[in-house]
Amino acid sequence: MGKQAEPRRFRELVRGAGRDRAASRVVVSVLRADSKASQTLERALGAVGLSLPQFNVLMVLGASPDGALPIYELNARLVTSPPNMTWISDRMEERGFVHKRRDETDRRVVVIELTEGGWAALEGAAPVVFEAEKELVAGYSRAELKDLGNLLGPFLD
Repeated sequence: MGKQAEPRRFRELVRGAGRDRAASRVVVSVLRADSKASQTLERALGAVGLSLPQFNVLMVLGASPDGALPIYELNARLVTSPPNMTWISDRMEERGFVHKRRDETDRRVVVIELTEGGWAALEGAAPVVFEAEKELVAGYSRAELKDLGNLLGPFLD
């Protein structure tokens, strides 16, 4: 089955709205890649009992100097901020992955700290995620991956 022509009304709409097909193609490709990557990583993490937002929290805390960050700083460093960090951190605390406490110098600030249980969860999940990442980009050379990373860099700002 071949590509069907777009209806006239749609063509007029996108032309009148100033669509740049090349720009749209890139943005749609990035969105589809994000969706595929997220689904692949969620599936991989499901095997170890974590969600992608939970894994991201564990990674950011694990990479912080003391394994602890104020919740506002944690949100700023996440790959994507979950819609309800309080809910996620509460569930993670229930599972023994993190401990929440008030900052000693400013009681308004909630600090989330990685526990030994969180380290264990991260140690079990990291190899699974990193393997899934490699599978997602298996068709690219090291040079292509570097170029792709450089091209997508502005999306991170």
